[in-house]
Amino acid sequence: MFKCPGMAERFPDETTQQRTYRAFETLAAGNDASIDLAQAALLIASIEYPDLDMTYYLNQLDALARRVRMLLELPGEELPAQPDPLPTLHAINHVLFAEEHFHGNQADYMNAENSFFNCVLEQRTGIPITLSLLYIEVARRVGLQIDGIGLPYHFMVRCRLPEHLIYIDPFEEGIFLSEEECRERIRTMTGHTTEGKSKLHAHWFTPVSARQFLYRMLNNLKQVYLRNDDYVRGLTISNLMVILMPRIASERKDRGLIHLQLKHYARALHDLMAYLELAPKARDRYEILNQVKSIRLIMSMLN
Repeated sequence: MFKCPGMAERFPDETTQQRTYRAFETLAAGNDASIDLAQAALLIASIEYPDLDMTYYLNQLDALARRVRMLLELPGEELPAQPDPLPTLHAINHVLFAEEHFHGNQADYMNAENSFFNCVLEQRTGIPITLSLLYIEVARRVGLQIDGIGLPYHFMVRCRLPEHLIYIDPFEEGIFLSEEECRERIRTMTGHTTEGKSKLHAHWFTPVSARQFLYRMLNNLKQVYLRNDDYVRGLTISNLMVILMPRIASERKDRGLIHLQLKHYARALHDLMAYLELAPKARDRYEILNQVKSIRLIMSMLN
């Protein structure tokens, strides 16, 4: 079976990275509805795997969807106007989890490969958001709309049935949950067992946009790198996050601090000044101003 090669031996050069940045910028420039999540996820993976064959992995998704269609006895390649949701969900679960054995990577959750969609497809394991992406993309190919739901601590998906909404957890091999069961999970994860002790926000159950989906996916990966003090890789992911959401102040600050760790003083100064401009009332404004003064002092000493 394919094994994603060790990261240290294949990190791409700056020219290759710039090519990926331009492609990602083109993809992110359209409206949200036009963003192809699978292609975007594979572009993210190409930062780490520059020789990645995107068509090969998109074909894998197509093949999985064809098997779902066969179980549902859907003729031809045309998508039905509205497939029967519940039988379709059962068919997706059977193909992905019973036959292909996709599963959550409990044993090595913080491995960066869990966030690379090519590795998820090859190794049949991942984290909640990448397995949710798999579920969304296979469902889309059989005509069923599945929404991503960014619950705290755990990403899931949701489908609208004729009578009610059903939540699906691809990390737990596609188990079905009600909204109340999801709420109980949140209470358990936050250490609270009663409604009064844990404030549950309605927006947690609102479907995420394509940009929000990708931003959360990138943030997971960035946190893995920064936790390991891998600032070089963390910077490549932060660059993608700024491309995707250029007006998010916190990301400009994060990228500036990563540049500072890498002693890219001019770039750090640029990003931290952008942060102060985007968030003029930030609580850490004076702390960042002191960072700016220190960077300017270092730069003057280097000249």
